[in-house]
Amino acid sequence: MRTRLLAAFAAMVIAGLTLNAQGARQGGASAPAVPKLATGKTMFWPAADIEERWKQNEALKRNNSRLFDGPTNISANVRIVAGEDPPLTHETTADLWIVTAGTAVARTDGKLVTNGSASSITNATERMVKTGDVLFVPPGVPHHFTQMKGFRAWLMRFDTLGLVRTGPAPAAPAAGRGNAAAGAAPRASGAGPAAAPPVPKLATDKTMFWTAADIDARWKDDEAQKRINSRIFDGPANISANVRIVLPGDEPQTHEGTADLWLVTAGEAVARTDGEIVEASGNKTIRNGMMRPVHPGDLLYVPPGVPHHFTDMKGFRAWLIRYDVEGWSQSIQPAGRGGAQ
Repeated sequence: MRTRLLAAFAAMVIAGLTLNAQGARQGGASAPAVPKLATGKTMFWPAADIEERWKQNEALKRNNSRLFDGPTNISANVRIVAGEDPPLTHETTADLWIVTAGTAVARTDGKLVTNGSASSITNATERMVKTGDVLFVPPGVPHHFTQMKGFRAWLMRFDTLGLVRTGPAPAAPAAGRGNAAAGAAPRASGAGPAAAPPVPKLATDKTMFWTAADIDARWKDDEAQKRINSRIFDGPANISANVRIVLPGDEPQTHEGTADLWLVTAGEAVARTDGEIVEASGNKTIRNGMMRPVHPGDLLYVPPGVPHHFTDMKGFRAWLIRYDVEGWSQSIQPAGRGGAQ
């Protein structure tokens, strides 16, 4: 009897260890809890927290740590890739990879072929990707990374197919407001800065790629032209990726149905958020808000209707990912979602 009990206990321990190992690899039980996006206040993740998540992923051989879940399957993921990770496609959801460290070879497009338990991509496009590069993968397009050398990335995931508007479109911003939404909003009287590069729509059947050199040139051009923003794409539900600076004198803002996700890439600033926007001596300011110094690697989420503003900028640059979080639903129920959870 005692022997049978010991054997049963040992089997339970082995099963538990197996499940824990699987959970660690898949971003499951041992990953931090995933909060829903806040609706009435900002959310903030310092660079130290992000770095710790990457280190834990690497130590546990866990491919992903998700920071939040939001409407239309939008999420932000602290991502590594393991050598045994198979090629994938996603049914309705797109991937935006922002490489933060290391190098890899991205194998994309082509055709996903399955042979028993193995899968591969035929006629793939191969690109070496490195820190600062940005890769967009639409739904249904195969993608895979190989030859990883210290490869880390931000993975923004969001639906681009099956979205149905369930509420009225927000009113257009008044003239002179919402400059980040426009690729080339004038900053001064007269002719203003030169126009920003054209803004493409997201591709639906092939990857899109921006090199670190292209992104850096956009930031430098923004700074030289005193233009706050260069938008690299527009997509469904007002999703966009923006190469962003902030100039002295930019006023506090709110957005009616759209959220801002700020990923600081260089310099520093003071983020003034929450509270309420009031007039003071003819200028707008935020009362009863929060103040946070922000540095490279920090991540700040601002929901619709929440005031936000940056001051005390010193070489401040950021990725600004903007997207609607209100007024949309998903009409397609995918059979399953692979990859990072």
